[in-house]
Amino acid sequence: RATGYGHRCSIISFMKGDPNYGELRMIRERFEDLIDWQLAGRPGFVDPSNPAPEDIEAAQAGLAAARDAIQGGEYMVVVLDEVNVALALGLVELADVLELLEARPEHVEVVCTGRDAPPELMEAADLVSEVRCIKHFYEADIPARRGIEF
Repeated sequence: RATGYGHRCSIISFMKGDPNYGELRMIRERFEDLIDWQLAGRPGFVDPSNPAPEDIEAAQAGLAAARDAIQGGEYMVVVLDEVNVALALGLVELADVLELLEARPEHVEVVCTGRDAPPELMEAADLVSEVRCIKHFYEADIPARRGIEF
């Protein structure tokens, strides 16, 4: 919506390192002048029981990019894509994310996505929505499909 009115947006995708996501391809081809997107991960999945040091470093770099995007004030919307999962896995600290939200300029909207948002983050938010999985194709051993899931 913000880009529809000519406003600039920033997306920082935590735990994503593959530049071939369909949504990123679309942004590069059609909205590059309005949306800046940074991948703050590496290709593949993070081991939830033992994140690699590289995963933590990438998430910390994403947090620094988020800080710059939010405090710089040039963006109307900053999306912290999958930051809730990065929090749950210990890749970033809750206090750091809450500090970002507290210090944001009034005109900057911040959207935090991902499952398992901590209660403290939900309390700090102005709006909280939840998407619940009722049925998932992975349960039927259906692999992710290009153009649908990635």
